[in-house]
Amino acid sequence: MKLKRIGHVALRTIDEARSRAFYRDVLGFDVSEQDPDHGGTFMTLGDNFHTIDVFPTPDVDNAQKPATGQVGLFHIAFEVAGYGDLKGAYKTLIDHNVDISHCTDHVSQRSIYFADPDGNRLEIYFEVPDALKRYEVEGRGDNDVPLQTTKPGEPLPAWLDEDWPGSVQTQAAAATAHA
Repeated sequence: MKLKRIGHVALRTIDEARSRAFYRDVLGFDVSEQDPDHGGTFMTLGDNFHTIDVFPTPDVDNAQKPATGQVGLFHIAFEVAGYGDLKGAYKTLIDHNVDISHCTDHVSQRSIYFADPDGNRLEIYFEVPDALKRYEVEGRGDNDVPLQTTKPGEPLPAWLDEDWPGSVQTQAAAATAHA
C-alpha cells in the first residue's frame, strides 16, 4: 500500500457555526460546502476540496471534550510556508483572543500550540527547509526548548523576529548556489 497524504480531518463539534467561524475567520479556511443533509461543513485551505470538516455532535448534552491523557487524537498541525508567516499566525491568534498554551523550538521546527472552541489541540509551525533530509541520519534529538508566549495587549515575543533558523538557511542557500 502507498498512501499519498492525509486527506482531511473530520471533527464533531458542540456548536458547528462557532467551529466553522473559528476555522474560517481565525485560521483562514474557506467553506467549500455546507451539507445539511449529511450534517456538516467542509472547509479547505485551497489545495483540495476539504481539509477540515466540522459536524455537530448528535448528543450535545453528553458530549465529552478532548481531555489530557485520553487515547486518540493528540493534535492537528498546520504548516506555514515561511518563518515570517509564523509571526502572522501568532498575531492573528492573539488578535482573536485565542489562548496560546505554549510555543516550542523543536530544533527542526518552531511551533505555536492552542485549541479550537471544542478543545481540540492545534499547532501551527514552520519547519526548516529539507528537515527530513537534514535530520535523517542523526535525528533532531530531544532538545525541545520552550519559547516565550504573551497575552493580548503585551508585545509579541522577540523570538518571532529572529532570523531563524538563520545559519541553516544561509548554509542551504550557499549549497544550492554551489551546486
